Amino acid sequence: MARLSSAAWIVHDVGLAASIGGTMFGRRALQPALHELPDRAQRDRVSDAAWRRFSWINLAGHAAVAATWWFGRTMLTGRSVSRNARRLAIAKDALIVASLATGIASVVLGRVLGKRVNGAARSEPRVLDERGVAVAAHGEHGSERLREVVGAVGIANLITNVGQSLPFSLVSRRLP
Repeated sequence: MARLSSAAWIVHDVGLAASIGGTMFGRRALQPALHELPDRAQRDRVSDAAWRRFSWINLAGHAAVAATWWFGRTMLTGRSVSRNARRLAIAKDALIVASLATGIASVVLGRVLGKRVNGAARSEPRVLDERGVAVAAHGEHGSERLREVVGAVGIANLITNVGQSLPFSLVSRRLP
């Protein structure tokens, strides 16, 4: 049983690491680096392709986290842990649900955004702005607002993943 528990813990932690690390890399390294490309349509295509590839890893990470947590939860009864441990488990249940919801929403909304900006790039004439950077001639068809929503959902997902990782790792290792 201890080996199964250790293996599940490793899978759980790797799932969290993939989700947290990938999201942080994308937000703090990939997205800013894309601004070195002068053409917004090209930035959008590269960004969409990268996030599409990562979305499968991200979803697999979320699935690993949720599956190992729920499997482990079925092995404990409420009587086998302390009142504080039960409260922590319930809090982690909520964080797991929030992580899944925001993770899936982020992928779905990101796909919608990718289709919108790629479709607009193909169908809309481009003009140069005052810096010589190609921009859409007639606006972004609501893409900027969708970018904000995708970003906010991504931040919420990152917070739920970090929230379930740090405090629970420190406390839960001491639980029976």
